[in-house]
Formats: sequence, structure tokens, C-alpha cells
Amino acid sequence: MSKSPDMLRTDLPVMVFDGDCALCRAIVDRWRAATGDRIRYMPYQEAGGRFPQVSEEEFKRAIYFIAADGTVFRGAEAVFQGMAYCGRKRWLVGLYSLPPFAWLAEAAYHLVASNRPLVTGVCRIWYGRELKPPTYHISTAIFLRALGIVYLIAFVSLWTQIDGLVGDHGILPVHDYLDSVAHYFEQVSPHASTIWSVPTLAWISPHDGFLNLLCAAGTVLSLMLVAGLLPIPTLCLLWLIYLSLVHAGQEFLTFQWDILLLEAGFVAIFVAPLALRSRFLGDRHPPRLAIWLIWWLLFRLMLESGAVKLTWSEWRLGSDGLPLANCWTALTALDFHYWTQPLPIWTSWYVSKWPEWFEKLSVVVLLIIELGLPWFLFGPPQVRYIACGGISLLMLFIAGTGNYNFFNLLTIVLALTLLDDRVWPRYLRRRIRGSDWPVLASPTRWRSFVLVPFAAFAVLVGALQVKEAVWPREQQEPPLEAAWNVHQFFLVNSYGLFRKMTETRPEILIEGSSDGKNWRAYEFRWKPGDPSRAPRLCAPHQPRLDWQMWFEALRLESVEVATGRIDPREMSPWFRSFLMRLMAGEPQVVELLASNPFPDQAPKYVRIALDQYRFTDTSERRATGNWWHRDQVWLGPAWSIGQ
Repeated sequence: MSKSPDMLRTDLPVMVFDGDCALCRAIVDRWRAATGDRIRYMPYQEAGGRFPQVSEEEFKRAIYFIAADGTVFRGAEAVFQGMAYCGRKRWLVGLYSLPPFAWLAEAAYHLVASNRPLVTGVCRIWYGRELKPPTYHISTAIFLRALGIVYLIAFVSLWTQIDGLVGDHGILPVHDYLDSVAHYFEQVSPHASTIWSVPTLAWISPHDGFLNLLCAAGTVLSLMLVAGLLPIPTLCLLWLIYLSLVHAGQEFLTFQWDILLLEAGFVAIFVAPLALRSRFLGDRHPPRLAIWLIWWLLFRLMLESGAVKLTWSEWRLGSDGLPLANCWTALTALDFHYWTQPLPIWTSWYVSKWPEWFEKLSVVVLLIIELGLPWFLFGPPQVRYIACGGISLLMLFIAGTGNYNFFNLLTIVLALTLLDDRVWPRYLRRRIRGSDWPVLASPTRWRSFVLVPFAAFAVLVGALQVKEAVWPREQQEPPLEAAWNVHQFFLVNSYGLFRKMTETRPEILIEGSSDGKNWRAYEFRWKPGDPSRAPRLCAPHQPRLDWQMWFEALRLESVEVATGRIDPREMSPWFRSFLMRLMAGEPQVVELLASNPFPDQAPKYVRIALDQYRFTDTSERRATGNWWHRDQVWLGPAWSIGQ
């Protein structure tokens, strides 16, 4: 730093740079967007003799900042002085006054300045022809509105089922659940907060009316988010309401896409503009740290899903007495996936007939996408495009061969944020009016106070989860967020889709009878039943009872294999409650099924059978017209309400 009485005073501070250096021009463009008219930027080639104290050779070697009072700053110190005009970065000037930091900053600046051609070449490889970092106005604007659509699907889908699932006369009434939670904490930990431990608005009123009100509010708020109305308050309320329903839903809302929506919805709060109404492409660019958090979520979702496929193991013996191989490493997972998945669709039958070599190749491609493409998220924009395309194609293929509700759409929405503004159509780019948050500028103060600590938490907890997925331990330890007592908010979650592949398809057949002799079957809306009925498409709707029946069938199959029979006490509590509701003829529960075989009077007895299903082969389908082949494994006795 120097100051001379001969130096001309200026009305504004001036940043003087090398106008022939592409790297310098790109950096100055970023600063100019941050500082506006608070600093004047001038190539030294145009400065003429205005600053005689600095020679042309010195201007070539370093950037200079000339304050309004004539004080001259050079190199890294000039950079930090310029930062003081880029948002709330004045503290960096004070940091520069510390000798160790100043020495390191100057050394780093000298290294870059002395190798500008090399650094420029690296930046061109990384960013392309435009050296400045890409912007994401379009993709983040689409992300927020598409997230509103996903929220809308989730709320409407749940709204159509919530009374039968967890309503006052549903399978698992919320008021019974919350009463048991309150009783547990009263006995075990009287000083703990039940509301903090089980954060749900259902504590206000755990009854049908309030549950329907939550679903209705979520539906309206989702439409508001799509329309861009009050985006930040809307996102906060959407997250709170869906979190409340996830806890109130108990077993019926324990799926990975539910916690994925909660985590994505929470991160979206930091992406949304602070405005009464979003102007779409007229909004200011979101903080880049918030965009990186979306990528961090997508990275963990895909990498963990791939890692658990290879690291999961179950010691079971095959018919030859030898341990069974991991079907993913043996490339046989898709030999049975299409007909053993929870809810196949009609295309699943046709895809299951593809040749074996194609199924093995498909497993290889899937593992490459899940284990390889996530690393592209940290690369140059060009490779992020590849990651976006690969992940999206995988999600479209999964959606085209099975019912996975809004999961595939939500994952594609996350992947779209990898596309910067340069890849979108020109007519969209021309509509961008919002300014960018430059690298040197800060977002609003509330974002800084909340976003930075949350990002540190997300990176720390997420990294530990990735490590656990890649190198699982035999002895599981409580997750870090559980130790901090925040795991119940699902802020940072572990993922592992298709960790375990099922090689058989047991199905539970439920029958009712009024006299114990004549039996009539209950048909479900979506899960396999009548072998002649084609698998149906229900996505993006998720029939949560049909999904739970798939898990219960697998559980009861293991019980039957081990004992040769199924005792009612070995059934899941929710399934026993479901059977009781059928015998009581509860309308809300019966409405979850395709039809009611006892419309006039509820049955006195029920019984269950465990059947094995598989897709018919081509000749069997041609001969019978059936989509499924069914074999009965076990038929249970009749049970009445008193048993």
C-alpha cells in the first residue's frame, strides 16, 4: 500500500487490471456485477497517464486498487480492498492485516499471476469458452416450481388415503399413537419434550378433521409454490406440514422418497428468492452454497444407492448348500426384479422377457450410473451434463417399468439443477433479468446465519453416511444426528434403494366369510390378485396400503418357511389392526380396497392365504390369458374378532 500527494484523487475507487488478460476480464466481470457503480473498473491500457506512480510494467504484473483518497493497493491486498465493496466482506480486509494470512494470500496471488496462461487454460477446460462460473437462473427457477408439483402429488395422494390409514377409524389411528408416545416419555423420560421428539402438528388435534386440514393446506401451499407466491414462507410451511404427516403416518410413511422430499424441501428454502412473489427468471440468483447442497443430496442419493448394492450381504445357503452370491455382483438382479418389485406395471411383463445378456448389461449400466456419475457432479459443467442425462434416463427407465410414485420425478428435478443457463434455449436465456450473487458477495444476512451452519452439518453428517454405505461396519453405531437429537427432522438422510433384492413374490390373499364355509376374497386396487388382471400403472400416486402388503408378505413368508405356519401374534401390529378393521366393516378402511365383497354386513370371520406369484411365460400367457402364475403355499384357519 502506498499514498502520494502527487496521485490524483478520484470521485470513486478504481480497479485497474490487464485488459489483454482473459482471466482478468472474467474476474472483473464478476466484481462489476457485485459492486455495481461503487467501483470504477479500468484496463491499464486505457488509463493513459492518469496514474503516473505505477508503471506500465507494474500494471502488467498485478492488479491495482486506487482508493478515492489516492491510496494505492497492489496484488492480493487490492483484491481484499475490492471485496469490501462486494456485500458484507469488510471483515476480510481486517483479516488481511494479520501477517500470516497476508503472506499466504500474497503467495497464492503471485502463483496465479505468474501462471496466468496456465490458469486460463485450466479455466477454459473447466468452464468452457466463458471463463466465468456458470449461472443457474433457469434450472433453479424450474426446480422450485417442479418441487411444488412433487409436493402437490404427495399431498393429494396421501389425502385420498389418510382417513383409512391413520384416521380415527383407520388402521393405525394417530390419536392412539400419540397417546402411546406421551405415555412412553412419561414413564421413561419425563423431562423430555414429546413435541421435539415426535415433531408433528397432529399434537394439536390427532383426528380426521385436522389431518384432512393438513393435507388441504399442503395442497394449497403446493399450488402457491408453483405460482411463485411467498416462496420462502410457503416452503417452510410445506416442509413442516409434510414432516408432521410423516410422523403421523407411522409405518405408512417410512419410505425413502418421503424423507428425500423432506430433505429436498428443506434445502429448497435456501434456494428460493426472498420476495412476495417470484418473478421466475427475474429473481436474483440463489446462493451457490444452496445449489451445491442440492448436488450434495443428489450425490449421496445415487452413490449410497449404488454402494449398498455391492456391500450388502446376507448369509443364506442355496439348494446346493453353498452361500448365495450377491445378485448385484453376479449381475442377476434383473432376472427376477421386474416381477418381484412391489408394484409392477404391464410393461414389466414384457421387459422381463428380454434376453439374459441384456439384463446383465443393464445391471452393469445401472451400477456405472449410480457409482460413477455421482462423481461427475464435482467436475466441469460439461461432465455435469452427462451426469444429469444419465441419472434422468435411469429414472425414466425405472418409472417405465414399475410404480415408484413421485420418487423418479423428484430425482429428475434434483438432477435438472446440474444444467447451467448456457444449455437452455435462447428464448429462455433472453428472459433472465435477475442479477447474480457473485463469488465474493454474500446472500442476505439470514441466509448466512442459517445456510452456512446447516451446510457444515449436512457435509459432516452426509460424509459419515456415505462412509457407512461404502464401508459398512458390523456393529452399527447411532448416527451423529441422533446423538444431537435432530434425526427426527430428517434434515440429512441416508439412502439405499434396492439394497436387498427379493427372488420370490409372496402375496397375501385375504378372505372373509359370514358363516365360516363360504369365502369371498378382498381385492386390492393395485397389488397382484386375480392372475388374469394386468398389472396397472398408478404412479405418481402411491397406494400405501398396497405397498405395505408387499413388505408384510415377505415377512410372513419367512415366518412360514421357519415354522410351517403363521400365528396371528407373529403378524405386524398394523396388519392385525387391518384385519380387525375389515371384520368391523370400517368404511374408511374398506375404501382403500378395489371392492367390498360384504357391502351389507361385515364378515364374522377372516382368513389369509400365502401364495407365490410369478409372471407367466409367453406360452402360458397365450394359452390362459393370465399375466400371473399363482401357487398356494399356506392357507390359514378362520379367525374371528374375539381371537
